Amino acid sequence: MNETREFQEIAHCGGQVIFTVSRDENGRRRYQITWQSSRPVPAAIYAIYALSQGIPVADLPMGGVGAPWPEPPVPGCVPVFIASDSEGKFGFQCPRCDQYWRTKGGASICPYCGVKAGRHEFLSAAQRVYVQLYCEKLDEALSADDDGAHVINMDAVADAAGKNVEKPPFYYAEQSQQKQFDCSACGEFNDILGRFAYCSVCGTRNDLSEFEESTIPAIRDNLNRGAIPSNCLKDIGSAFDAFVRQYAGQLIRNRPMRSARRARIGKMRFHDLAATRRELLGGFDIDICEGLTELEIATVTRSFQRRHVYEHNGGEVDEKYLRDSGDTSVRLKQTIREAQAGVHEFASLVLRMARNLHRGFHDIYEPTKAAIDRYAEKKRLEALQRQHPVPLLNTAGPRLRGE
Repeated sequence: MNETREFQEIAHCGGQVIFTVSRDENGRRRYQITWQSSRPVPAAIYAIYALSQGIPVADLPMGGVGAPWPEPPVPGCVPVFIASDSEGKFGFQCPRCDQYWRTKGGASICPYCGVKAGRHEFLSAAQRVYVQLYCEKLDEALSADDDGAHVINMDAVADAAGKNVEKPPFYYAEQSQQKQFDCSACGEFNDILGRFAYCSVCGTRNDLSEFEESTIPAIRDNLNRGAIPSNCLKDIGSAFDAFVRQYAGQLIRNRPMRSARRARIGKMRFHDLAATRRELLGGFDIDICEGLTELEIATVTRSFQRRHVYEHNGGEVDEKYLRDSGDTSVRLKQTIREAQAGVHEFASLVLRMARNLHRGFHDIYEPTKAAIDRYAEKKRLEALQRQHPVPLLNTAGPRLRGE
């Protein structure tokens, strides 16, 4: 996926919101809301219900053309249209951690802290100002003496983006972040600060896909290109430590536990396989070594201990290594070396442990099944289409003699 420049302002998609005010047969004021756009950029909208004071209170599923809207949760609520940026994405902001991200519009979970909420609760600060002004504009339209159309011109908002000009009242723009990814579980787009996060639509973390599709393959590639094997082993150990730290951080943030235990896990380094396994299994019923043989566990343990020797002793065996690794093939002060095949084996075993942690974590924090099922069905239909393509119709018409 192409990366957008970090923290670039992205203009609103533009368009117009039109309030058409009229009177019924009894002379009571009524209104119709229309959104339209003709700008040559991607555009999408969703709707929420807001109190007339401009306070968001609920999502408003619009359904298909002609489908009736659900009743508002409170009588007198105003339907508010919120349009995307000029890339067809929406910005959101978490009410718990205050962090910002972008997605295509179906946000149900904060990608940073994991809190779940309705989409209307994730509106950014700028969008909340827009909702308030929107409701004020509708109130002005209903209070006007004359019936007719009252327009919120979002094209003017779009035109003002990135320019040193006075911004129109309804102005807001979105901002690209640092990491853009399509969720491996539900296919939805996310644009986040940093690198690791939950998918904001289904709640699946992206750490594993990054680890097995980017981090470990890059280290393997360096190894195959002639990189020093001991350096690659250290890189794998550091990457696994960072991987476990992300999941552990979410567990201690979102699971009830004693403060002492929270502090202990927060300070852990996850190179000690026995301690890491014991902490995750005892506290969360997650066995990162599930499916590994005793020989494979011993191999991983030894590799992590060798990483310590390279990192802190310049490759010379110390008493700690002899005591903790169980390696009887070397002597005190002996310089150890790595074979390329052994480092590849370490990478494979670490990947298996990473998958165990990811699976166990999501047994606790279950992703949204509906979003994942929709994506699976979409992929199934696409696969069927590739296997049985529909022949194109011949639209050229009959050829005339002599052509």
